[in-house]
Amino acid sequence: MQPFFKLHVVPPPKPLDWSSPKSLLKQTLYHHLIQDSAPIGHFYIEIQSDTPNRFGVSHVVTGMSRSHKNLSTIQVMGSQVGLGTFFYDFPGTLDSGEKSLRHLEWAASKGRLKSIRVELSRDRAQVLFDELELWMKHGSYRHYGGGHQILRGEGSGCAEFGSHFLNLAVGSSFTPQEWMRKVFAPRGLVGGERTQKRVSLLKVFLEGQHWAADESSGFLYSTPDMDLAWAWLENQAPGEKEWILTARPALDCRRIQFSGKYPLEPDSRLEELWQKIRVV
Repeated sequence: MQPFFKLHVVPPPKPLDWSSPKSLLKQTLYHHLIQDSAPIGHFYIEIQSDTPNRFGVSHVVTGMSRSHKNLSTIQVMGSQVGLGTFFYDFPGTLDSGEKSLRHLEWAASKGRLKSIRVELSRDRAQVLFDELELWMKHGSYRHYGGGHQILRGEGSGCAEFGSHFLNLAVGSSFTPQEWMRKVFAPRGLVGGERTQKRVSLLKVFLEGQHWAADESSGFLYSTPDMDLAWAWLENQAPGEKEWILTARPALDCRRIQFSGKYPLEPDSRLEELWQKIRVV
C-alpha cells in the first residue's frame, strides 16, 4: 500500500457571512438550529502508512472536535463570553474513524466534500504518525478552540489541526494565505478570559454591526476557513473532488514544540485513542 495523506474539506451548508459579527452570529445559529452535521464546516485528516505503528495501526481518519457539543454550547451561552467563543478553550476530542467515515460519506452525498491527496514516502508517513502520537501523548487533543497556539501543542480547532498536518505531509508551510480568515473582534463584544467581562449573544446581535479596525480596538482572530479553502480548491481544479499534491523530498516546515502545559497521557490511553481513530 502506497502511503498517503488526505485533507478532507467539508464546508458549511451555505457560506458563512463574515461581513459583521451580527451576520456571522445569525447564520451560525441558523445552521445549528437546522441541525446540520457541519454547521461551520470541518477538516478531517487521513493518513495511510505501509507499516503499522506500535499499536498495530496503519490507517487513520480523524479531526479535532468539541466533546459533548450541545452541552458545551449551553455552557458557553450561560457563561456569556460573546465573541470570546473565538478564543474559548472547549473540551476537545479526536473524531473516531468510524464516525469520520460516515460523515465523509454524508458530505460526499451532499456535494460538500473536496480532498487534497499527498503521496508520501515511508519516512514522511512516519513523521505524521509520530506527530499525531505526540499530540495525543501531550494531551493537546483535549483542548479545542481558536485561542491556542498549535505549534506549542496547546490545542487547536479542526482547521488549524488539519492545516498543520497538511503542511507536514507536503513538507513546507503550504497552507495558502487565501485560506486564512482574519477579523478583529471588537473588544466590547469579547467576554471570558480575554477581558474578564460577561457579554451576551443579544449584545453581539444588537451591537455587532462592524468588526474592529485593528488591534487597538479588537482582538485578532485568524484561522484557516473551510469556505475559503473550498473556493480555493474549486479555483485550482474546477469540479474536481480530489486534488493531488507532490510532497517535497525534505521536510521544511515547523513541527510542534510541545510546551509541557498538560499532563502526559499513559500508553493505555494512547492505545484507546489509536483504536478509536483507526480505519478498520
